[in-house]
Amino acid sequence: MKITDYITNDFKPLPTDLKVSDVKLFFKEVPFTHFPVVENGRLIGMLAQIDITHYPDNDATIKDLQHIFEFYNATIPTHCIDLFTLFAQNNSDIVPVIDKNHKYLGYFELDDIIQLLYETPFLQQSSTTLLIEKDKSNYSMSEIAQIIESNNIPLLGMYISGTSDNNHQITLRIGTKEVNEVIQSLRRYKYRVLTENKDDLLIEQLKERSDYLQKYLDI
Repeated sequence: MKITDYITNDFKPLPTDLKVSDVKLFFKEVPFTHFPVVENGRLIGMLAQIDITHYPDNDATIKDLQHIFEFYNATIPTHCIDLFTLFAQNNSDIVPVIDKNHKYLGYFELDDIIQLLYETPFLQQSSTTLLIEKDKSNYSMSEIAQIIESNNIPLLGMYISGTSDNNHQITLRIGTKEVNEVIQSLRRYKYRVLTENKDDLLIEQLKERSDYLQKYLDI
């Protein structure tokens, strides 16, 4: 299913001549944080539910509220990652869609885009998520991919999920549940594996016991 198939018009955009009292009723009936305002078929802004709820003049029209409009939108084609950025930056569960002429086409809902991501191989159930860390000057996305794939395991995706002054944290999604060999390979290349794994902990315990036994034999 293409991402454009998720553009919806279940609710018509708000016209500029709509009274504040009617907008308040609209937001009581729908769960959205924002909703598009359209004039002559063109998107002119987004109205936030939190701003309209406490607006004192119920007889005012939306056209009188342009000073509190928010401005963000998506154009097509777009990618779901770009949409997630828009949702997050604007603290919204609605992203309006326009064409190159600024004509309003509809909107994306956050729940639909989350579902779209869930249906990708990146989140398939037979895969595993690993969180690793390495200093910024020595990590390489291509190196990580090579390490994973050298173990004959498909790399479904990865991204930088955290950063500090010295380190990057990278989230990996790999197409296997058997991760021990991958974990050991990453460690050989000085990547710190932050994800706890039951089997891996067992291996570490066995290694510690082996080291202890070797020290004992050396006495």
